[in-house]
Amino acid sequence: MKRLAKNLIFALAVFSCVVVSRSFAAESRKIVFAYSSIGSMATGVWMAKDSGAFDKYGIPADIIFISSGPVVVQALIGGDLQGGSGASNAVINAVLNGAPIVAIGGTANRPYHRLFVQSEINRIEDLKGKILGVTRFGSITDNLTRILLRKYGLENSVNVRQMGGTLEVAAAFQNRQIAGAVTGDLRVTPPSQPKILLQLIDLGIPYSMNMLTVSREMLKRDPDTAEKIVRAYSEGVAFMNQNKERALKIIAKYAHMTDPKQTEVHYRDSVTYLDRIPRAEPEAVQTILEFMGKKGVAPETFQDNSIIDKLNREGFFDKLYKKS
Repeated sequence: MKRLAKNLIFALAVFSCVVVSRSFAAESRKIVFAYSSIGSMATGVWMAKDSGAFDKYGIPADIIFISSGPVVVQALIGGDLQGGSGASNAVINAVLNGAPIVAIGGTANRPYHRLFVQSEINRIEDLKGKILGVTRFGSITDNLTRILLRKYGLENSVNVRQMGGTLEVAAAFQNRQIAGAVTGDLRVTPPSQPKILLQLIDLGIPYSMNMLTVSREMLKRDPDTAEKIVRAYSEGVAFMNQNKERALKIIAKYAHMTDPKQTEVHYRDSVTYLDRIPRAEPEAVQTILEFMGKKGVAPETFQDNSIIDKLNREGFFDKLYKKS
C-alpha cells in the first residue's frame, strides 16, 4: 500500500511537471528579430539573445543581420519579422511614405559617430574639395555627414560619395579614395593611419540613432509580445553594463572581432551611448525631421512610447540597475 502511494505521488509529480512544461510552451512565441548594423547600436539585441532575456519572457528569438533598413521595413510589413532595430531615419522615411510600422523604443539619442580622416588632414577646413564616404545616401552616415558639413558651412565645398556599406567605406579609406568618413568604427589596417578629427557627440546635437520597431498591426493585435520585446532588449542592455567579460565575448562573436582592443572600444561605446531606458526622445527624432525638411511633423507619427512609459512608472528600469 505504501509503495502504491509513493508511485501515485511520483506519477502526480511527473504529470504536474508535464502540464507546467506544456503550459510554458503554449505561452512561448518564437519571434524573428533583425538588426541593421554590426556597430554599437546592435549590442543590446545581441545581449538580449545570448543572455537568455528573450527566452525568459517567452519569446525565444532568432536574431538576423539585415544590412538594409528598407529591407527590414518590408520584412516587418510582410510579417517575416516580429521586430527590428533599424536606423531611425529609415523608419521615419518609411512611415512618411505610408509604411504601417511604429517605433516602440530607441537605442540611443546621441550620435556615437566620429569623423575619421587621413593623417594629413588637420582641420575640418582641410576637407574642402575632397571626398567623404558614406554607406548609402539617406543612411545615418549620410545624414550625420551632411549635418556636420552644414554646421561648418562646408556642404557645398565637400563631395559626399556613397560606398555601399561600412566595409566598403573602410576599403575606400584604406585605398585613399576618400579623405574621411563619419562612422562609428573604421576598420582598416596599416599602413593606413586614420585619426579622429572630431566626435559628433561634442556638437551637442540630439539624434535618434536606431528604433526598436514593430508593425502597427502587431502592436494593436499583440501588445503583450511588443512589451516583452522591450523588456528583453532592456535586460540585454543591463546585462551588458553589469557583465563586462561575458559582454566582450558576445560582441566579438557577433561583430566578428579578433582584436581585443577593437572589442574594448565597441564595448565602451555601447556602455556610453546605449540608453538604459530605451526611449526614442522627441527632440532626437526632431533633428532628423528638420534635416529632412519635415519640421512640422509630430514625432508621435513614428513612435509610441506607451510601453516605455508604463515600464518606467512601474519601476522596471530602476530594478534592472539597483545593483549597479
